[in-house]
Amino acid sequence: MIHFLSWPEGIACLLAVTAAAWPRRSLLLTTLGVVAITWIFGTAGVFLFPAAVGTLSLLLVFKSGRRWRIAGRFLAAGGAFFSILLCLVFPVPEAPVLTGHHPVGTLTVELPADAVSPTLVAQIWYPARSGGNPVRSRWLPDPVLAPEPPFHRISHAFSNATEGADLLDGPKKLPIVFYEHSWTGHRAENVAQVEAMASHGFVVVAVDHPGQAERVRYADGSVVPSRLPAQLDLSTDKAVSDFEALAEECLSKRIVEIARVRHALREGLAPKLEGRLALEQTGIFGFSFGGTCALRICSQDASFVAGANEDGFFLGEDAPPGPFLFFDQEMPDWLSQPAVAGEGSAEELTRKSEGRIRAAMGRPDRERVIVDGTRHESFCDRIFTCRIPRLARTGTRPAAEVHDIITSRLVAFFSTYLAAHRGGKTPTGE
Repeated sequence: MIHFLSWPEGIACLLAVTAAAWPRRSLLLTTLGVVAITWIFGTAGVFLFPAAVGTLSLLLVFKSGRRWRIAGRFLAAGGAFFSILLCLVFPVPEAPVLTGHHPVGTLTVELPADAVSPTLVAQIWYPARSGGNPVRSRWLPDPVLAPEPPFHRISHAFSNATEGADLLDGPKKLPIVFYEHSWTGHRAENVAQVEAMASHGFVVVAVDHPGQAERVRYADGSVVPSRLPAQLDLSTDKAVSDFEALAEECLSKRIVEIARVRHALREGLAPKLEGRLALEQTGIFGFSFGGTCALRICSQDASFVAGANEDGFFLGEDAPPGPFLFFDQEMPDWLSQPAVAGEGSAEELTRKSEGRIRAAMGRPDRERVIVDGTRHESFCDRIFTCRIPRLARTGTRPAAEVHDIITSRLVAFFSTYLAAHRGGKTPTGE
């Protein structure tokens, strides 16, 4: 679901339309004031610029000749309607309805630095007890993480989870799945997916990797920005080689940091969950480079018994020995054809990754879902920031449809393979 127009923006745009239809100096001044206040304190921000310019133009020509006044009224009305259109197309997202039986709680923990790695921040989503605090948590833990306009309104959105809710009652241990963020992503880039998992009885842990995450903000207010290039350069063989070397360094650090968080959870890092986590056999999934990390961890650590990669490169030759789920965007035509002379380094890297995936699919317990009508960023929360997928560069399929495909497969996959290591029990032990 999506909030098309929050009420402050609605009032501001309605006033702008009214002022254009029945221009009065006092009404125009009031409209400008309301638009300015809404711009500063509302959710639309720059979307109100057309309404502001149109209203100001009409005010400036208010005492001019008839033609100028008519032109000003058209400009004011056009600006107001364009602002309304922007608010409709790029809404404040509403978190998808949970498909599981349980409400969701969330909490954030910090793990102090040690000799190996820096202070770590992890957010945990879990099945919660019904009732209690009905106040939902923010979708993004730090508003600065919001994308640039016009996709910025997610910074004002709320998720389905309740901060600090009581854990679901029951004697059974709950299956735990780690979520890995993308190249310069962050732990809250896929809130809709992890909340869906939690509503089905999984505990999902997402770690912000300092220096790799877009921005890690600690409880004391200090911030560690990403040290990675935001845009990958894969234009030459050397650039690809440099990327692969940097990726290996990042993967090594992530593996160490995930192991630290996992050990700390066993030692009581999250008292609310102590004694309820099935940490002996866990799962992991991630988007983009996070999926690459899931592949690597499952190939190196036998305690990660199942994993999923959402449209990330398959780097290196080591394939996971156990169950693994691959998600991919719609396959480009050239990738299904033999290589031709003149293909670039990026295409060569993609072909190598595709070859490794196909080789891995020859092993038992492998699944692959190619989601037609999607692009790379269809596999994260960006799909909820715009009503028109093409404008958000997320393909052609509606957000709700893509979300349902991904989450239903994730839930079924981890329910099957984590349950197999827990005596056939479902996530909630039923």
